[in-house]
Amino acid sequence: MIPSSVQTFICGPHPAETALYLLLDPLACGPQDALLHLATLRQELHEDAFTVLPRPDLTHTPDACPVLVTLAAPGCQPCARLLELSILHSVRDANHPKRYVCGWLRSAAAPETIAAHIVALGQPPQNQHSQYFPVHEPLRLELLAASCKDVGHEPWWPIQQWLFPTSSGATSLLVGHPEQVAALGNHVTTAQQDVPIVAALLRSWRRALDLPLGYAPLRWNGPTALPPHAAIQAYGQIRQARALELHRPHDIMILALYRLTVHPRLHEHPGVRNLIKQAIAGQTGLSTLFSPYNDRAWERLANELTDKGTVR
Repeated sequence: MIPSSVQTFICGPHPAETALYLLLDPLACGPQDALLHLATLRQELHEDAFTVLPRPDLTHTPDACPVLVTLAAPGCQPCARLLELSILHSVRDANHPKRYVCGWLRSAAAPETIAAHIVALGQPPQNQHSQYFPVHEPLRLELLAASCKDVGHEPWWPIQQWLFPTSSGATSLLVGHPEQVAALGNHVTTAQQDVPIVAALLRSWRRALDLPLGYAPLRWNGPTALPPHAAIQAYGQIRQARALELHRPHDIMILALYRLTVHPRLHEHPGVRNLIKQAIAGQTGLSTLFSPYNDRAWERLANELTDKGTVR
């Protein structure tokens, strides 16, 4: 994540009546989080600064629920040390399975109202009596935001601004509007159910970029860990792989990684199509089926797709 984006969010123009909050997730807290641990924070902040998000799936363990920490009341400045700690932890959490720092929020609403709203975002109306989605988690929030944008709906109010770390290693800003308070729809559930495999694909993608790849003309070499909208790209890859009838997670990830580094239409090449069919029909995975292809073979294949358009 780019720390300057948080500094700009904190110090930039904002409504005077808004308070500043830090959202923390105890389920992601490890020994390295000692200085920002909730127990430590409670020693230096008033108890009124802490508001629990009442996750319906954690009613038996309330200490594991996310906590909204008031960093600054309206018109006040946040503690510079706590702000720096939150930025440091967010940067360090980039490659962790779960993020302890889930974002910085501004709102004029009471913290209890904000907490209840965030929990409600994880319970679409058609899903109220079944699975709860902890959409405060940055990866889930990133996919939720994309789903809502697709249908022209931004359900963040009464949160006026929510800056959160994204899968790419940057940050994204959600802006709430009082006229957009409609309920969420089925599109939310579909993406949220795929979060575990999206997270696994993102981890594989990051690991692949740490290796000395061979022929990989599309390899990401930008300033962040992954390209912008990496989670949305990963989710799209998963859906497309399933449309090709791949069902084993490892096969889905292998095809996705090759499409992300070699050619986006790799699956259209007759030779690759044949290997995909073999993976679907048999016990041999795509990683084994792809292993005979060397860098020169991948380059030739990619050139065929580029020079001739869709290969039939």
